Amino acid sequence: MTVPRPELIAVHYTLPMTVTNPKHIQAATPVTGKDIVELGQKIGTGAVTRSGTFEEAMLRALDNVSTDQQKAETLIQAAITDPDSVDVHDITIAQAKASLSLNISRTVLNRLVQGWKDIINTR
Repeated sequence: MTVPRPELIAVHYTLPMTVTNPKHIQAATPVTGKDIVELGQKIGTGAVTRSGTFEEAMLRALDNVSTDQQKAETLIQAAITDPDSVDVHDITIAQAKASLSLNISRTVLNRLVQGWKDIINTR
């Protein structure tokens, strides 16, 4: 008796896919407001009502990084001009938050560029 090796057995089956994003609805089917409401009930209205592109999300994130850095800089300047008006802990927290947000955005951008290079170099 011969026993086939498991890696040689091909199993063909399909898994049902659920629509998790309104943009995943096929263009051949007209999308109505009812479809979007039903989709919102399935995955949560927050995910359906949020709109925007990756570019907009990255720009908002970079704006937040800039805001964090400006807040830290403002606290440092206030500590230099009027030391009693600012707590040292607030300055440390603001600097740590600015540094962390900058490192996270740098990591995301580096991984995005690396992913793009991987896609371009795929043959």
